[in-house]
Amino acid sequence: MSEHQHEHASGMGHSHDLDPALFSDYAATSEPMGLIMTLHITFMVAAFGILYPTGMVLGLAKNRWHVPVQILASTLFVIGLFLAHAHNGRNYEPHIAHRWFADIVIWAVLSQFILGVYLKLHIERGIHGKIRPILVKVHKILGAAIPIIGYVQIMLGVIATLGFCYGDHTGQCLAHFIMGSSFVAYGIIMLLILRVGGPWLLRNGKSQEWYDSWVITLWGIVNTFTEHRWGHPWNHGDYQHTSMGIIWWAAGIVGIVLSRKGKRSVIPSILIILTAVSFQGHAQHVANSGAIHSYFGYMLMAGGISRIVEICFVWKEGEFDISPWQYIPPLTLILAGLLFMGSTEEQLGLLSILDIDVGSYSNVLLSFGFVVFFFAYVLIYLWEHLTSYPASTHHHNGYTEVDHETLISGSSFLEDDDDEDDAVELKETNRRANMSAGNSS
Repeated sequence: MSEHQHEHASGMGHSHDLDPALFSDYAATSEPMGLIMTLHITFMVAAFGILYPTGMVLGLAKNRWHVPVQILASTLFVIGLFLAHAHNGRNYEPHIAHRWFADIVIWAVLSQFILGVYLKLHIERGIHGKIRPILVKVHKILGAAIPIIGYVQIMLGVIATLGFCYGDHTGQCLAHFIMGSSFVAYGIIMLLILRVGGPWLLRNGKSQEWYDSWVITLWGIVNTFTEHRWGHPWNHGDYQHTSMGIIWWAAGIVGIVLSRKGKRSVIPSILIILTAVSFQGHAQHVANSGAIHSYFGYMLMAGGISRIVEICFVWKEGEFDISPWQYIPPLTLILAGLLFMGSTEEQLGLLSILDIDVGSYSNVLLSFGFVVFFFAYVLIYLWEHLTSYPASTHHHNGYTEVDHETLISGSSFLEDDDDEDDAVELKETNRRANMSAGNSS
């Protein structure tokens, strides 16, 4: 540690203006984090990892606890923000992504808070009545975006805390966190569609595989032209990632064609399996990297195979209950994503220094994966409970089967209605319909 860094570590607070030349291999100094920074991390994880997502679900369900939970989350956020500027000990390179992305987080939370207060006042005269529907839509979109923005900032915070993803390690680190997060998001979306996405899919006449194939195609096109630094010599990593981009958009096009008109398709699942095989064959620069990448490959392959089994054998048209098997694909995708995010070169190098074996480390990563799946399931179940959504009674094509009235109501969380008193009450509606039918007979 340099004399400059040592002098700084002995005082309270920290500087945003340290010379970047002080940082060579890592973007953080070697001092301990300290209590204040630990509290900053705790408050931010509680706000963005738990409270804001919970508040979003309460808002979609038009529940009276939405505002108190959002206020509590914002309070923890503000306290955590001040703590970030008051800690001593470990310091960080002045241009790290966690630092500049904080401005985006602050403006997003502030905008959402101001919009929420304005809409709560119900000012609807004159121009206010005309712009209100637009602001309601913006408020919903921003409310759904804040947990995602918060997730990005939490990941950047983890990276910043360890000083990783700096210098020559930035590229492979970004690849692991972006791809790993994509698999986690895919698993959560798959779980969401399985539980409550049926009305929206049925209304649009599309299968999930049709949307999956479009995302795969577009992602493949981006990877094809961005993985190689044009003007520089090609290396084995460029060949691996660019070829993977090519097969993604090629397979994605096939998937789009085969999943037209609401047809189920196994192409996305086959591509997941091929991606797993490809990752298992990637050349690695760290001794223990091959083991965890193989573990990731097997988990990803399990997700693809279980999805094929579900589509071809488990799903039966006319059988409406969700099978336990259908939870395997989203769970394995989330677990695979956590394994991949935890397998960067620097992380695995740290394992060697600390003498931690890959098996124990993988168990910790998988534990986080189970926690993510559990929390996602709890949030979905909370929305089902608060809106009396009939999640397990009737399904169609592997998704919830509902009549036309329920179909529209079940997708109401995507609409612009901001009336707090008309939360969907599907079970009550169905109960009244059944009673009327019984009386008429």
